[in-house]
Amino acid sequence: MGLILVAIDGSEGSDRAIDYAARRAKADVADLLIVNIVGGYGLPETIFAALTGDQSVWLRELLESESATTLTKGRDRARNAGAGTVLLESRTGEVASSIIEIAEEKGADAIVVGKSGLGRAGVLLGSVAQKLVVLSRVPLTVVP
Repeated sequence: MGLILVAIDGSEGSDRAIDYAARRAKADVADLLIVNIVGGYGLPETIFAALTGDQSVWLRELLESESATTLTKGRDRARNAGAGTVLLESRTGEVASSIIEIAEEKGADAIVVGKSGLGRAGVLLGSVAQKLVVLSRVPLTVVP
């Protein structure tokens, strides 16, 4: 039994990645780890540094809540696509490096991502997918 990590951001591209990863996990009799990185909403860490007290707490709680919602929807989608064991994880940080870190920590056999997410439309390959292609030592599938 193995582990397939799929990184999602709530976009249509990540929905396609979930569908692919869930089918692959079912076929491989592997567990599926769905990951969402808080920081993937286009907000640089300097925003958090500029906020004080309650503002910072409020924004972090809002982003964590959004992450939990994204993960729950992803889990439901994966189960509907036939995945067996579905695990969820949310972290804060730079998106691509956090995905790689989780994959290596958990011993993932593969990473699955959509070719582009919530970032700029019309690009050939999203910035997270590009970074993963270059940096990941774990086999990577980029889903169109």
